[in-house]
Amino acid sequence: MSVPVARADVQPTTARKQIYAAAQKQATTLIQREAKKRGWHDYSAKLTIFVPAEATQLATCPAPLKATSGENGRVNLSRLRIELHCEGTPGWNSSVTVKPDISMPVVMANTTLERGHVLSEEDLTLKKYNVTGARSDIVWRADDVIGLTVKRRLREMTPITQSMLEAPVMVERGQRVAMIASQDGVTAQTTGFAMKKGRRGEIIKVKNESSGQQVSARVTDFGVVKTVAVSAK
Repeated sequence: MSVPVARADVQPTTARKQIYAAAQKQATTLIQREAKKRGWHDYSAKLTIFVPAEATQLATCPAPLKATSGENGRVNLSRLRIELHCEGTPGWNSSVTVKPDISMPVVMANTTLERGHVLSEEDLTLKKYNVTGARSDIVWRADDVIGLTVKRRLREMTPITQSMLEAPVMVERGQRVAMIASQDGVTAQTTGFAMKKGRRGEIIKVKNESSGQQVSARVTDFGVVKTVAVSAK
């Protein structure tokens, strides 16, 4: 992350400068904390700090300012409200608003993609984008979405979010599938017919081709299910 930072060896000489420096430091800390929580990488932040006009009337604080921000641990990166308190004599309080612009590479579609398209590496690119007000599920690693299916039309160079995607259908209704059954370390395979479509991890009913029994099975791959329970015929 890169933000303009005041030199550590230069002490602010006025209350206004103290407020600016303390707000800058607190905002930087909040952004770094949020970035770590969200797993961001290679990001940069530009801070716009609004110091109240009355700060010019305050006396220089003899001690470092104390800063607090956020409500119940929640942080709104679009608009940071920071409370600053001087505990010296005379003591005073000041409220500062900081508006960050946070940019980082995010995953975008190289071209417009239609609903039902399965994402491949060739479909995707990384491009820097202002994520300050973006949804929390914005995608920044292409590997996380390769192989997923587009739920609705994606426009070219539009940031991709997880809510725009879903796991692909791996088994279609009526499809002949491989049925894997494991018990006591022994694995057996037979064939059956899917009674409904399914995505990876979903449990569907499958009709055993040989016995005619219907069993519950979990979709594990394209055309492959693993039995989890047996129901009445």
